[in-house]
Amino acid sequence: MKSLSGALSAALHAPVQRPALLVEVGFPTVERWTSMSTLPWGGHTWTARALSVEGLQVQPLRVSGTLVLGNLDGVAGALVLTHGVQDRPITLYGYDAAATGAADVVWQAAAVGGAAQVGPREVRIALRHRTEHQMSPRTYVGQTAGFQQLLPDGTVLRINGQTIKLERRS
Repeated sequence: MKSLSGALSAALHAPVQRPALLVEVGFPTVERWTSMSTLPWGGHTWTARALSVEGLQVQPLRVSGTLVLGNLDGVAGALVLTHGVQDRPITLYGYDAAATGAADVVWQAAAVGGAAQVGPREVRIALRHRTEHQMSPRTYVGQTAGFQQLLPDGTVLRINGQTIKLERRS
């Protein structure tokens, strides 16, 4: 079980919490932003930017949600239009503004960018898991693929919430 640092525990038990985000986007020059004031953390400087995350859900091999970046200065929109966000790595961390030590920041999600909407006030980037649209070549389970013992025909397996029934090829 993971334990909380003293500073983070005190911040979470304080009468007022000030939750904040750190967002790292893998543009050609990596951008690191925070939703609070500029912050040194993890050997990098995280620059203050208007940002939020809506509807973040993290499950095994599935991430969904939307990263919303303020675009009143046009910087976020220019980055997205110039470099694109499709499949760019995006890492999210959460922290409390009263606890910013190395052990106080909590990893939230590792995602990649999907579709983006650029407007004059904000940029919205859909988040997804990096393997969501990956395909692999079809490989049959058999002796040619290195499998020597096979489960009997008709065996039902439940993997990651999906039911798979084994059938033999004719």
